[in-house]
Amino acid sequence: AAAAPVDVVPAAMATENGSSLSVAIQGCDFLEQHGIPAKLQHLLKEISDKKPKDPLQYLAEGLLSAAPVPAASGPPQSPFPHDLKRRAEISARAKRAATVELSSEGTMCCKGERRFPVARHDTALVLIDMQTDFLEPTGRVGQHYSETSCRAGMEGCRRLLAAARRVGLTIAHSRSHRYGADVRDDLVGTSDEGYELHPDLRARPGEIVVDKWTFGAFASTPLEEELRARGVERILLCGVLTNVCVFATASQAVDRFFRVCLIEDACAAFQSEWHDMALRLINEPQAKKGHNAQFGLYFGEISTCDEVERCFGELAPLARNQEVWKKRKVTNGAVEAQISLKAAMPHSCTLPLQHTALVMIDLQKDFLDPKGFGACLGNDVTPCTAILPACEAILTAWRKCGGTVVHTLEAHLPDLSDCPEAKHTGPRAPPAGKRIGEVLSPEMGRILVRNEPGNGLMPGLQAVEGEKVVHKPGKGAFYNTDLHDYLQGRDITHLIFTGVTTEVCVQTSMREANDRGYECVLLEDCTASYFPSFKDGTLQQVRAQGGIVGWTVVSTELLAALPLQK
Repeated sequence: AAAAPVDVVPAAMATENGSSLSVAIQGCDFLEQHGIPAKLQHLLKEISDKKPKDPLQYLAEGLLSAAPVPAASGPPQSPFPHDLKRRAEISARAKRAATVELSSEGTMCCKGERRFPVARHDTALVLIDMQTDFLEPTGRVGQHYSETSCRAGMEGCRRLLAAARRVGLTIAHSRSHRYGADVRDDLVGTSDEGYELHPDLRARPGEIVVDKWTFGAFASTPLEEELRARGVERILLCGVLTNVCVFATASQAVDRFFRVCLIEDACAAFQSEWHDMALRLINEPQAKKGHNAQFGLYFGEISTCDEVERCFGELAPLARNQEVWKKRKVTNGAVEAQISLKAAMPHSCTLPLQHTALVMIDLQKDFLDPKGFGACLGNDVTPCTAILPACEAILTAWRKCGGTVVHTLEAHLPDLSDCPEAKHTGPRAPPAGKRIGEVLSPEMGRILVRNEPGNGLMPGLQAVEGEKVVHKPGKGAFYNTDLHDYLQGRDITHLIFTGVTTEVCVQTSMREANDRGYECVLLEDCTASYFPSFKDGTLQQVRAQGGIVGWTVVSTELLAALPLQK
């Protein structure tokens, strides 16, 4: 049936100047039942009287405000999808912090008979605002506090930097362009000596530097992303001012479920009582009964430089070659490490660390476990498993340098909707019982299916938080994946390849990368085939004709060339 016409007809209503304004709606009982004509009439009178600048916007806002608010049916939900995702991430970290005990290479004694375990692979030293403007009596802020104890923590910071660099910790520095209530954006990216880190405490190539306008170092910077990308879960915190930026950074860190230990004699404030008060506020809640199992999470432990040096003294120094990296200026004025591979074939090459990613191809149980898919097809996995120690050494060292890491897995969706019929059941497919999606064994689960036991990375090579994992449905890492977009988003131009098998997934991925304009290096002793002669042939193809696909080099050459700190 046709709907009855809705007519707007005059209905008199007095306005402030005595004239009449009229609106009426006829022909629709539904509108009448919800009082819409009366609401419109009231709003139109207001518009006529108040004469707002944008009458239509006023009308729209008035109608929205008149709408009834539905009763809440559950907990409040954020309208922002990114916030919901963030809540899920933080919730997962909270559960992990409560249930997972972190590994330890050494343990520092802390206030209140407490402890703080450290391990080089997931512990960072974070120095807050050690800038000339705060530390020197000639600085923009220091000139107003020239007779204070603000410089008291400088020697402690020097000691911590030396100890952390010796054992190879991740190191991060913050610089503040907030001076009280004044935000000096004009100083960022300049060579201003006051804004720069103090000459005795300057960052070295490969160390993180963030510029912040908030008191805490996490709220206005990519510090969390940088630390997560390096696998950091524990923070040794120092700097100035203890009661302002150090305190704010500690609270923001534990909100993100980093474990925090503040080094008290490497921190300072303009007044010693402010320093002492901040230490109490940070540590006393942590030391109360009920938090004993949650070290460093509320708000932090308190230790000393002596204790850090004692703990780190038990760790062996990391070897490095001081002649293997060069420097070049980049657009923001920082310095970037260059990796020089002089023994690469067919000729030497240089990689910019900041723009290079380590790509680990298919180092998964399906292909490497003696009970996995590759072995069930009759392949000898020994040549492939022989490369695992070298792969693990490269991965560990690359993380230490803060380099981008990508892991791939040949993996299909559970419904196999991304698996072509030719690959699944075609004439070249494995026999029944050994096909993609079928259960190989209770231990391995379904063959080449995401999240199945056999589809996990090998022990020692699992991805850590912040590292990219690509589930690829084909041989190449770029086909039907977001890898290219991910690399472009991180300004990656060079790729270092490892993984299995050399002649299939590694070579395919390397050629795909080459066609997309990436410069590629293949680590000879970090790649393998079930058939060693196939690997040898692939290496020759890659470096043929002046490096038609890329370079090859042994991993020890790369390890020697990485810009690790003293």
